[in-house]
Amino acid sequence: ALSLNPDIVSTACPFCLVMLTDSVNGKKNDGTAKESIQVVDVSQLLLESVKTPADDEPPAGTTRTENEPEPQPVK
Repeated sequence: ALSLNPDIVSTACPFCLVMLTDSVNGKKNDGTAKESIQVVDVSQLLLESVKTPADDEPPAGTTRTENEPEPQPVK
């Protein structure tokens, strides 16, 4: 996979995700893989593809801090 010089390597298999991550990290330590390469689950790619910029921002007129708890759903 690294011979194609990818930015992202993806898999749907949890075992393969661990093995690929370990391998890529080893190659990064050896200097044979670029530091920016990511190993992700295919579901993470799907999530990123459907997110909109507004999903990452708080609603207009409000600000959130890192220590602020997530709002609870209305029952």
